[in-house]
Amino acid sequence: MRFHLAILAVVAAALAACTTASVPSNPLEQRWNGKSAGVFIAAYGPPVADRAGSGGATVYTWRGGFVGGKSCTVELTADKTYTITAIRAVTDRVDPKGGPSHCEKTLDAV
Repeated sequence: MRFHLAILAVVAAALAACTTASVPSNPLEQRWNGKSAGVFIAAYGPPVADRAGSGGATVYTWRGGFVGGKSCTVELTADKTYTITAIRAVTDRVDPKGGPSHCEKTLDAV
Protein backbone atom coordinates (compact mmCIF):
# COMPACT_ATOMS: atom_id res chain seq x y z
CA MET A 1 0.00 0.00 0.00
CA ARG A 2 2.81 2.42 0.84
CA PHE A 3 4.47 1.59 -2.47
CA HIS A 4 1.30 2.57 -4.36
CA LEU A 5 1.07 5.84 -2.45
CA ALA A 6 4.73 6.56 -3.17
CA ILE A 7 4.20 5.94 -6.90
CA LEU A 8 1.07 8.12 -6.85
CA ALA A 9 3.00 10.92 -5.13
CA VAL A 10 5.80 10.77 -7.70
CA VAL A 11 3.33 10.85 -10.59
CA ALA A 12 1.42 13.74 -9.02
CA ALA A 13 4.64 15.70 -8.51
CA ALA A 14 5.70 15.06 -12.10
CA LEU A 15 2.36 16.26 -13.42
CA ALA A 16 2.44 19.35 -11.22
CA ALA A 17 5.84 20.27 -12.66
CA CYS A 18 4.54 20.16 -16.23
CA THR A 19 3.70 23.42 -17.92
CA THR A 20 1.04 23.73 -20.54
CA ALA A 21 1.77 25.42 -23.83
CA SER A 22 -0.77 28.06 -24.68
CA VAL A 23 -2.43 27.93 -28.04
CA PRO A 24 -1.62 31.04 -30.07
CA SER A 25 -4.71 33.22 -30.23
CA ASN A 26 -3.51 35.77 -32.78
CA PRO A 27 -1.03 36.10 -35.66
CA LEU A 28 1.56 37.82 -33.44
CA GLU A 29 1.57 34.85 -31.05
CA GLN A 30 1.67 32.38 -33.93
CA ARG A 31 4.75 34.16 -35.31
CA TRP A 32 6.65 34.91 -32.09
CA ASN A 33 5.71 32.49 -29.28
CA GLY A 34 8.59 30.09 -28.67
CA LYS A 35 11.16 32.33 -30.40
CA SER A 36 14.04 34.06 -28.63
CA ALA A 37 13.40 37.61 -27.43
CA GLY A 38 16.91 38.33 -28.67
CA VAL A 39 15.84 37.57 -32.25
CA PHE A 40 12.89 39.95 -31.88
CA ILE A 41 15.07 42.73 -30.41
CA ALA A 42 17.78 42.24 -33.03
CA ALA A 43 15.20 42.56 -35.79
CA TYR A 44 13.12 45.46 -34.43
CA GLY A 45 15.25 47.29 -31.89
CA PRO A 46 15.34 47.48 -28.11
CA PRO A 47 12.26 47.73 -25.93
CA VAL A 48 11.23 51.09 -24.49
CA ALA A 49 10.56 49.56 -21.06
CA ASP A 50 10.63 46.32 -19.12
CA ARG A 51 9.23 45.05 -15.83
CA ALA A 52 9.29 41.88 -13.79
CA GLY A 53 6.56 39.41 -14.60
CA SER A 54 5.34 36.38 -12.70
CA GLY A 55 7.51 33.32 -12.21
CA GLY A 56 10.75 35.09 -13.08
CA ALA A 57 9.50 36.25 -16.48
CA THR A 58 10.15 39.70 -17.90
CA VAL A 59 7.54 41.79 -19.72
CA TYR A 60 9.02 44.05 -22.38
CA THR A 61 7.22 46.97 -23.99
CA TRP A 62 8.28 47.60 -27.56
CA ARG A 63 7.19 50.49 -29.78
CA GLY A 64 7.94 51.00 -33.46
CA GLY A 65 6.60 50.77 -36.97
CA PHE A 66 6.15 54.52 -37.30
CA VAL A 67 4.60 55.01 -40.74
CA GLY A 68 2.18 57.73 -41.79
CA GLY A 69 1.13 58.58 -38.25
CA LYS A 70 0.71 54.92 -37.35
CA SER A 71 2.71 53.11 -34.72
CA CYS A 72 2.68 49.74 -33.04
CA THR A 73 3.16 49.02 -29.34
CA VAL A 74 3.37 45.45 -28.08
CA GLU A 75 4.07 43.77 -24.78
CA LEU A 76 6.04 40.58 -25.02
CA THR A 77 6.69 38.24 -22.14
CA ALA A 78 9.92 36.27 -22.04
CA ASP A 79 10.65 33.49 -19.58
CA LYS A 80 13.90 32.90 -17.69
CA THR A 81 15.46 31.38 -20.82
CA TYR A 82 14.64 34.54 -22.84
CA THR A 83 11.98 32.67 -24.85
CA ILE A 84 8.85 34.59 -25.81
CA THR A 85 5.83 33.03 -24.12
CA ALA A 86 3.26 35.73 -24.94
CA ILE A 87 2.92 38.79 -27.13
CA ARG A 88 0.01 41.16 -27.44
CA ALA A 89 -0.64 44.42 -29.24
CA VAL A 90 -1.24 47.34 -26.88
CA THR A 91 -1.74 49.96 -29.59
CA ASP A 92 -2.46 48.92 -33.13
CA ARG A 93 -4.36 50.02 -36.21
CA VAL A 94 -6.78 47.62 -37.81
CA ASP A 95 -6.99 47.49 -41.58
CA PRO A 96 -10.37 48.94 -42.58
CA LYS A 97 -10.46 46.46 -45.46
CA GLY A 98 -10.14 43.51 -43.07
CA GLY A 99 -6.51 42.71 -43.78
CA PRO A 100 -3.67 42.33 -41.28
CA SER A 101 -3.30 45.01 -38.62
CA HIS A 102 -0.40 47.47 -38.62
CA CYS A 103 1.42 45.50 -35.86
CA GLU A 104 0.95 42.24 -37.76
CA LYS A 105 2.51 43.80 -40.86
CA THR A 106 5.29 45.54 -38.95
CA LEU A 107 6.28 42.43 -36.99
CA ASP A 108 6.13 39.96 -39.89
CA ALA A 109 3.10 38.11 -38.55
CA VAL A 110 1.30 37.88 -41.88
